[in-house]
Formats: sequence, C-alpha cells, structure tokens
Amino acid sequence: MTPAELLSFLGLAWSRLLLFPGGICLIIAVWLAEAFAQRPTSQGLRSFPTAWLSAPLPASAVALPWLGVALLPLPGAVALSRPIDLATVIALLEWPRLLAISTDLQYGNRARGVQRLAAALNGYPPLILALVLLSLGTGTLEVAGLLRIPDGATPLWQAVWFWLGAGALILALPPLIEIGPFALDAPDELRPGLRLRMLGIILIAALPGVALLTRDGADEWWRTALPPLTLGGALWIVHRSARLQSALRWARIYLGYDLLLALALLAAGLLALQARLA
Repeated sequence: MTPAELLSFLGLAWSRLLLFPGGICLIIAVWLAEAFAQRPTSQGLRSFPTAWLSAPLPASAVALPWLGVALLPLPGAVALSRPIDLATVIALLEWPRLLAISTDLQYGNRARGVQRLAAALNGYPPLILALVLLSLGTGTLEVAGLLRIPDGATPLWQAVWFWLGAGALILALPPLIEIGPFALDAPDELRPGLRLRMLGIILIAALPGVALLTRDGADEWWRTALPPLTLGGALWIVHRSARLQSALRWARIYLGYDLLLALALLAAGLLALQARLA
C-alpha cells in the first residue's frame, strides 16, 4: 500500500489525521517533546520548528510518520474500514531515521550517520524478534493485535509469548528511539520527523498497556494516556541516567539480549511443533 493509497484510505476517517491520534494532538505532543528536550529561548516558549517545510524530503520526514501515528488503533479514534499491519506502520515511522542516516552519510556529519546506523542495527533485531513473539501471542501481525491482550480463555503459552513480546519491545526502545547512550542530534529540518517517529514507537509499545486499562469497555481518557506517559517518563529516566555511558557496552548487552530472544523463539517453535505432533 502506497502513501497515496493510505491517505485515500484515511480520507474516510479524516479526524485521525487532523485531530486524534494525528493532527492537533500530535502537534502539541511534538511541540512539548521539543520544548522539553531543549532549553527555552530567551522569550520563553519555543516556537514549533518549521525548517522541515524547506524541501520535499524533510517534509516527507514529517508526513510519513504523521500518517503512521494516525493509523494506530488508539481508543477514541475513528475506526478504520480495514486492518493495518505493523510492518506498514513501522515503515512509515522509520522513514525519518533512514533519511537522517542517508543525509549524514552523504552530505553532513558522517560520524553521526555511522553512529545512527549502529543504533539502528542494535534496535532492529530485538524489535523484529519482539514482534514475532507478539504475533505468536495474538496470531496476527496487525497493529490492532497489540490490543488483544490474553484473557482467561487464552492458552497459557500464547499468553506467555504475548507478554514476553510486549516486554521485549519495551526493552528494545533505547536504541530504537535513540536515547541514553544511543542519543544523537539531528539536522533542524529532520528533528520534527524524528520526534514524531519517537512518539509513534512509544505509542506502539504502550498499546498492550492501553488495552489492559481499557478492557471491559472502560473509555476514560486517562486510561489511554497513562501507559504512554508512564513509559515516556521511564524512558526519560533511562536517558538521563545512561546518556554518558558507553554505547559499545550497551551494544554488547543488546547482542546478548538478541540471543535470549532468539532462544525464546526457538522454544516457541519447539512447543508449537510438539503441540502439532501430539
């Protein structure tokens, strides 16, 4: 599905792009993230960054993750007429990072481009393994599957894979969203897109928590807001406490983490095979 097709698809649910989860709510969230990450200007409040409007590529670095966030199945958002798979949403969210890597390696700060590429290589393996575990727990790769938390009727191992995948996704966030030892600056024109990407990935990781709080029809706004806000606060603490630590040391930790997740997937495969042969 191309971005144009996605926009046409979202045309029937325009409030997702203009109000929630995209639109006004997203602009406020990005502005707050930018203002929180940098010191205020001498005039007080920081204006919303507009350098991304200078060229088509920086504009696409905002438009595509904006579209990705608008597709998320958050409670309170207008329902979509067809399911969206996680690969589509993640591809939309990852465009600013890929653009930042390419820009730095070709035209800008080559060392920063290499560091950003290294962070991506540390984050993508646990992301993929975590999503596979989640798919084993939900039976689908649709993004809405993250809201289908196990209940009393769910087989034990399926529930284990789901929550293991949800936890693994959260642990994969530091290199994925470039915080702590993986924190990197970005060109002004790409910074809003990278903020959008960060918020989108945090929202994806928080979806199981949102589902847990909104089950049984509970639809108070704080039940939707609390999981991503709590996760964001925890990630900020990780960033502040680990930003001066060695990225190489963390890379070694994530290598071991990848091996553990791979072993978990191997165990899942063996259990599934045993169940079929029984």
